[in-house]
Order: sequence, then structure tokens, then C-alpha cells
Amino acid sequence: MAMIYCRECGYRHSDKAKACPKCGYVSNETLTSRANKLVNGKSIVVYLLLAWFLGVFGAHRFYAGKMETAWIMFLMTTVGFLLVVPVFISAIWALVDLIIGICNIGTPENIFNK
Repeated sequence: MAMIYCRECGYRHSDKAKACPKCGYVSNETLTSRANKLVNGKSIVVYLLLAWFLGVFGAHRFYAGKMETAWIMFLMTTVGFLLVVPVFISAIWALVDLIIGICNIGTPENIFNK
């Protein structure tokens, strides 16, 4: 049993307690357990990896179930190799999706709900 400090009042209590015995502050889950939480069988970690490695092709959007915008990104990248601008737009779009995914790592339901 480890002792932790309450984020609200600073009281030292057991890490097994669901709430602080002094002030009643309910401690949240740790960031890793929230990041590993599955929403409809999908993980935010997989979403972020897809956004990082295959983001320009819209793979992360296919994974999240956002098919319309995923196809737009895919077509912009595959057809856009002849032109630089659509690939550049798709890359920036994927980077923005990656940043939004990182910001919502604790609440993956924001990413996977349409």
C-alpha cells in the first residue's frame, strides 16, 4: 500500500482509497489506464499511432469510423502525389488530428464518437 497526497487538500492517504477521507475528493484514474480504455473496442493509442505513421492516408480516421473524411484524406494523398498542395494539406490535417488526439488522450470517447 502506497501513500499518496490528495490533489485538492494535500492530505496523505492510501492509494487504494477511492476518495480522500478528509475532503472527499474523488481521485481519477491514472493517465495510462485512461489512455488504454477502449471505446467501442477501439484504443486511443492505436489511433495516435495510425495518425503518426499513416495519417496522410487517413488511416486513423478509418479506424475512428469517420469514413467520409477518411476517404477525402486518402484521395487527396493518393491522387495528390501529382500535385504537392493536396498532400501538404492532408499532412497538416493529419498533424492537427494527432494533436487533438493527444489532447483527448484521457477522454477517447471524444475521438471515437461522430
